[in-house]
Amino acid sequence: MRDDDELLTIGEVAKLDGTSAKALRYYDAHGILTPYETDPRTGYRYYSPDQMLEMDVIRLCLDAGVPLESIETFRNEDGSLDWRALMETGRDRVAREAARLRTLETSLNDFLGEVTRKARTPEDGVVSSDLPPTWMVGKPWPYYGGPFMLKPYLRAMTALRAAVREAGLPRLLRRGIIVDCRAGKAYAYQQFEADDTGRPTAGHSPNAPVTGTADAPGTTDFGLDSSLTVFHPTGGPAEGQVIERESLSACFDEALAMVTRNDPAEWPHATVCEIWGSHTAEGSMRVRYTRHRCDAGVVGRPGVG
Repeated sequence: MRDDDELLTIGEVAKLDGTSAKALRYYDAHGILTPYETDPRTGYRYYSPDQMLEMDVIRLCLDAGVPLESIETFRNEDGSLDWRALMETGRDRVAREAARLRTLETSLNDFLGEVTRKARTPEDGVVSSDLPPTWMVGKPWPYYGGPFMLKPYLRAMTALRAAVREAGLPRLLRRGIIVDCRAGKAYAYQQFEADDTGRPTAGHSPNAPVTGTADAPGTTDFGLDSSLTVFHPTGGPAEGQVIERESLSACFDEALAMVTRNDPAEWPHATVCEIWGSHTAEGSMRVRYTRHRCDAGVVGRPGVG
């Protein structure tokens, strides 16, 4: 066609848009993008300039993850596409993917931070620090006061990791055993991230209470299983040290024995967490034992008033 013609051939559209002629024929056959005009004698397809913008929308929605085969389901009764509904679907897919990537970014940043923390933490001796508030989800640990049970611990960690993932929460590196010294109870715990205001992350109830004590727990709707317990220690002064023994079980046994020697009035709760990459060349293992001046911050069981 001449340069001054208003309509575009399928070849010209393919060249200008970067879409193959085969794809354009598919769009036509499935009612996704019908040519402005089709020559009844030759069957040649011709497109109007404004249909290039429609191609842009289709490409955006495909890039957003809208399946190609689903686009034809957005057709109106008159055969035209419901562009608004299609774009809203694409936008919603992008929002969900962005939230998923932000969750992964938070987790990766925390794991990367552990590399720095390990470099700055002496292997022996007590380290005094001022810790920030944190969030944890816990599962009752019935073995407190007896020998550490490795296999039940690993099963508890698997369950907690799955619960955090299913709730769509950023999972942080730290996991282990938290002891509410005043209540005399212990829990296997997994740390997770809430937003900067101390509220649940996006997609969860913005009005959920975030404070509580063991005697008067509140509730927080993080979308976690109701059999689990949420903790929100407020942070503050703490003392920690690295425990190194011949096995992970021996590390936990030693650290949890140290917890029992604390005065609950002075140290309301303690944590024992694994240290990433702690397996030494000599074959020993390490955990980090920390006793805290703040209480365990039991918020309550999700969904329980």
